Amino acid sequence: MRLILAQQNTWAVAQRQWEALRAAYPRWELALVAEPEDLEAVLRSAGGGLARSKSRTIWGVLHQLAERGRPSLRWLQRLDDAQARAELEALPGVGRRSASLLLLFHLARPAAAVDGNIERVLWRLEVVPPTWPAAKQEQWLEGVLPLDTAYRAAFHRAGVRHGREVCTRRSPDCPSCVLNRWCPSAELFMAAGPPAVETD
Repeated sequence: MRLILAQQNTWAVAQRQWEALRAAYPRWELALVAEPEDLEAVLRSAGGGLARSKSRTIWGVLHQLAERGRPSLRWLQRLDDAQARAELEALPGVGRRSASLLLLFHLARPAAAVDGNIERVLWRLEVVPPTWPAAKQEQWLEGVLPLDTAYRAAFHRAGVRHGREVCTRRSPDCPSCVLNRWCPSAELFMAAGPPAVETD
């Protein structure tokens, strides 16, 4: 559910909405007896946008999971990676990226997850073309990263942090970047002057 909230939202907004949702529904079974409008009201109370669409997506996921017995992903643990991915991507609001993150961090499978921060770093390093879709980027990472869940999880966390704190969207801090000697984009950004402070 947290991943659904994070889609097209800032992390701060998604975190507030997540905390409000869990406070209102400490167990997902309680949300099953609620209406989508009830979930929407909880999300709106936490601020941020997209409360209407996200509440309906979350409600749909909960009910689809409940058809298997209870609103949980534990049953996926007995499936192989391909089967688990297919089941995840069949859920409302869960695309390839979200499925990869769930495989990696929830099911401890060695998926190669790419979020917007990692994607931006890969593009600026010119290791993948900007025309590649997320699926192809993940396939490329699958081929270059060791097939080790802990390694891939650490790589993902480091890539996300680097994208948020150094290789930011509008004003990357190239002079302090440990990758700048290998980054074709760094020279262009450094020639443009010092980075501005980003507020989002």
